[in-house]
Amino acid sequence: MTESTTNFWPQLIKLILVNNGLLIAVPYLIASLLTLINHATKKRLAQWHQSAQLIVGGLGVFIHESSHALACLLFGHRITEMQLINFKLRDNPDRSLGHVTHTYRTGKIWPTIGNLWIGLAPIFGCSISILGLTWLFARPTFTLWMTFAFNPSWHADQIWPLFKTLLTTTAPIAFLIWLILCGMIAVGGFDLSRADFKGTIPGTIATVIIVTLITIGLQLIGQPQALTNLLLKGAIPLIVIGMMALILSTITWLLINGLLAFHYKKRH
Repeated sequence: MTESTTNFWPQLIKLILVNNGLLIAVPYLIASLLTLINHATKKRLAQWHQSAQLIVGGLGVFIHESSHALACLLFGHRITEMQLINFKLRDNPDRSLGHVTHTYRTGKIWPTIGNLWIGLAPIFGCSISILGLTWLFARPTFTLWMTFAFNPSWHADQIWPLFKTLLTTTAPIAFLIWLILCGMIAVGGFDLSRADFKGTIPGTIATVIIVTLITIGLQLIGQPQALTNLLLKGAIPLIVIGMMALILSTITWLLINGLLAFHYKKRH
């Protein structure tokens, strides 16, 4: 057995794991962490006042449901019912803040794969929205994020400026607007429901199979890193924005819990 043959299978298995990790595991991890934090925030808000969820996270809810709807159109799913934001939450507190229901023809690969990306669509929709707001209100930070995305370095002295620049180069009013809007997106948009996660299962299986086959094909033609390099270009900006969203979500959770604790203490 030659050395190239000996290295073929370990390298192939590693690439299959890395590629599926970048494409599926990274968004899943970011979605799970953000859901955990923001679900707790919205639950706390609902205990205080049902409509408070919409006041704090309404923009995020709108982007969340719009992302589901756009992904449905992209993957050939038929939207049967859609409510981008539920303004009558006080009249029916058991209803969701918004919803998109959809159907598709089973047995077709593209719509089946779509189940994964329809479920995770809010992660990408909210990330793009935060990126757009950063371009609008904090252009130097946007430029730095894009530079990092195409030439990443995971040393602490390279990561800290990604966040420090936002504070040092953004005008105070612009930063305040950015912080409020991005906070609303983080709280209301990144919180995936149980149905969102459950709906991704058929698409996850189909996507793993397709990614595995593509990886094998690229390995056979001598281009093993092609898909990995492509996925890294998309995963790195998502990771950076996900880190920022986690920070915003955690700060919002702390502020709301602190304010409500002070409110109840003052009343009693």
